[in-house]
Parts: sequence; C-alpha cells; structure tokens
Amino acid sequence: MTNQIELLDKKRKKYRGGHVLGSMVFFIAWIVRTLIKMLELKLGTLYTGSMIVLLLAIAVMAYFVARLLIVERKIRKDPILREALYNELVRLNELKAWRIGFLSLIVLIILAAYLIVADLLKDPMLLVGAALLVGFGSYNITIYLLDK
Repeated sequence: MTNQIELLDKKRKKYRGGHVLGSMVFFIAWIVRTLIKMLELKLGTLYTGSMIVLLLAIAVMAYFVARLLIVERKIRKDPILREALYNELVRLNELKAWRIGFLSLIVLIILAAYLIVADLLKDPMLLVGAALLVGFGSYNITIYLLDK
C-alpha cells in the first residue's frame, strides 16, 4: 500500500506541474496576443502563431486536469489513500491557495479600475479573460508550490 501511496502522490505532483506549465504557456501566449490586438500591430503571423500556442496549451491543460481528476477520485474513494494523501496539510494548502487566488483577483480588480478610469481598457472580454487566468492560475501555482 505504501508504494501505491507514493506512486499516486508522485502522479498528483507531476500532473499539477504539467497543468501549471500549460497554464504559464497559455498565459504568455495570451498576453502576446492581447498586446498585438490592443496596440493594433500588423503582426499577422505572430498573432496566428500565438493562437496556435493557445490552443495547444489548452489541450495540455485539459490532459493534465483530466489525469489529475482521475488520481484525485482514486484518493478520495479509498479511505486509506484519503487519510494518507488528503490530510490536514493538503486541506490547509488548498485553503491558502484559495486565499491567494482571491487576493490576486482583488489586485486585478484594482488594476482594472485604474485602467478603466484612465480609458486604457476598452475590451471587457479582456478583463473577463484576465480574471479567469489570474484567479485559476494563482490558485494552481500556489497549490503546486505548497505541495512541493
């Protein structure tokens, strides 16, 4: 049973790491694409290339999330695995990660308010996308870092 616990713990860390890596690639490509659009640059190839990178990053994130959900389901169904791998430390780390995600969204809202008042933010979908990326991204990065 100890080998299964260690194996599932390693898988969980690996899948979280893959998801965080995919999220970072997505975030960078999204920033590049958004800046090209906001600055109205004529970089069609880079704009299209960033869209391809975005789609690939989404596929990578979906793969790792699906694998992580399978591992998490195994852990939560088996009482021995749940006791070993979903203990107070893991729950505390999840609580800390939610707190960091919430605080990062507050910072984003303050920044967005400034950009709206300064009339620099004209696309409301940009704000929605940024909120999703910042909220989920900060949560997942925090979970990954605290789990190490």
